[in-house]
Amino acid sequence: MKIFRSSQTYEDIVEIAAWLGAEDEAIASRFFDHYESTLAAIAETPKIGAPRRSLSGKNYRLWFVNGFEKVLILYEDHPGEIRILRVIHSARDYERFV
Repeated sequence: MKIFRSSQTYEDIVEIAAWLGAEDEAIASRFFDHYESTLAAIAETPKIGAPRRSLSGKNYRLWFVNGFEKVLILYEDHPGEIRILRVIHSARDYERFV
């Protein structure tokens, strides 16, 4: 299944990796690896994420980055394609970003 990542998604993961890697660059590297393996798992089982509806009425799914359970992946499941909307720390009000 094809995975579409928006430019915002790239900004999100770089921001999170920079924050995680501030004290130890190895953690940031591990985050990138776990993020990619989590996307592969989502591509294999698109319905793995919990269904949600945004405040604006948009349907999306929510899953976490394996090994970094406080980092959430917000995505849409379309036939033949997964669209990654945002990657956000769970402490943030993620619903307002969708």
